[in-house]
Amino acid sequence: MISFISIQFLVFASITLLLYFLFPIKYRWLILLTSSTIFYLNTGIESFVFVIYAAITAYITARNIEDIYNNSNPNRKKAKIHLIIGILLILTMLLYAKIGNSFFEALTNILSLKSIGFREIVPLGISYYTFSVIGYITDVYWRREKVEHNFLKFFLYMIYFPQIIQGPIPRYRRLAPQLIEGHPFNYKNLCFGIQRMIWGYFKKMVIADRFAIFTSEVFDNYSSYEGFILVIAILLSAIELYCDFSGCMDIALGFSEIMSIHLDENFRRPFYAKSAAEFWHRWHITLGTWFKDYIYMPIVSSSFLSKTCQKAKKTFGSRFARSLMSVIPLASVWILTGVWHGTGSNYVVWGCYWGLIIIISTVFAPEFKKLTQTLNINTSSKWYHLFQIIRTFFLYVCSRLLTAPGELNKSFEILQRIFAKFNIWVLFDESLYDIGLDRKDFSVGILAVLVLWKISSMQEKGTKVRDKISSYPLVLRWSIYYAGILAIIILGIYGSGHAGNGFVYMYY
Repeated sequence: MISFISIQFLVFASITLLLYFLFPIKYRWLILLTSSTIFYLNTGIESFVFVIYAAITAYITARNIEDIYNNSNPNRKKAKIHLIIGILLILTMLLYAKIGNSFFEALTNILSLKSIGFREIVPLGISYYTFSVIGYITDVYWRREKVEHNFLKFFLYMIYFPQIIQGPIPRYRRLAPQLIEGHPFNYKNLCFGIQRMIWGYFKKMVIADRFAIFTSEVFDNYSSYEGFILVIAILLSAIELYCDFSGCMDIALGFSEIMSIHLDENFRRPFYAKSAAEFWHRWHITLGTWFKDYIYMPIVSSSFLSKTCQKAKKTFGSRFARSLMSVIPLASVWILTGVWHGTGSNYVVWGCYWGLIIIISTVFAPEFKKLTQTLNINTSSKWYHLFQIIRTFFLYVCSRLLTAPGELNKSFEILQRIFAKFNIWVLFDESLYDIGLDRKDFSVGILAVLVLWKISSMQEKGTKVRDKISSYPLVLRWSIYYAGILAIIILGIYGSGHAGNGFVYMYY
């Protein structure tokens, strides 16, 4: 495939931009469609079959629902049947891609059959475009969205290449019109887009891929390490994941912004969150809003939950019933969120981990408030806010212990090895510099994180950093851009001996 972190992508993106602005505005969507198709075909014809299948299924489902509603005697139940069938067909494709190989291997073992030679295929971005089209046909069913009759225009919405890697998960009403209508060249958007892309490459290549060298070595050979080395690996993996994921978003959003196409923000400085719930309002925002709109709210407003809570109120009281109104939808959302991230048991436990934390904080909010009052804690002080931020970051780092090693049994073994030896001296005896990264690389990584923290802190306080840079004189402004590019070239991790060109969630 054409990796975002490659010269090929920069050439491909430059050609796309050149053709986009050379063609007449009304035909510019065809340039995006052609580029996106070429980009996706580059991942393999098998993967392309999946995305075509999903597109055709969603397109036909939406048209069928529209035909039913346009009938002189619209039948909502019939429309719902078409919706359910469409969703099931799309989810079947997703399950086939996610667990097909494991299923067929287990089946052949159970039946003592000869291996059927099933070849595992994990199409690029399948979870992202699956959720986007399920959202689309559901909105058509709810009459929130108009049906797109032009299949090629609908297909472009699905396969638009900057967001196919790791999202964001688009909403049709916000993205499709921007792709179709075309936009004139805008110098300000060019500068803003370049800024955003440079920032994304900095986070990915200077921080994420650098720390990945250390974390991969430790997690691949965890039985050789103990104590604080494992703690440091988990901590760095937490920063690595954020810089990898949000860096990809910055590249995608920045490239789109050059064409005046504004994708949805997917991150909003999550490490400044004061609670687990707020963390997930700042991290992978489009996934959270998707689950809220299509899972959480339908469950909350369902007659089943209403009847269940009414019965619970009679038996256990009103507070229990109110708690149940939150617990059932939250538990459903977080189990599904875990499964969305991966099919292994570690991801199910990861989903339960976050779900349990958020459920406890929601259900027992009155008790927590009374506790802070009893202890005479000033919850509006900056020190208490700092405590909340550190606590939330700690919860996030702990969650990485469940997923970063790859398997749940490895996570438990690593946890045991963390407490097997108190070797805090590794922070000072230079033994850390023998695990993939030398002193220079560690220093560069720490310095880069400090730059990330400083910029994020300015943004959190309300400073519009990109506007500030754009207000500088031309020479100073472009000097900053070139300095950023030079820093990536000099300090970035790349080259023939480096295998980290991919992104963490690109095949989810």
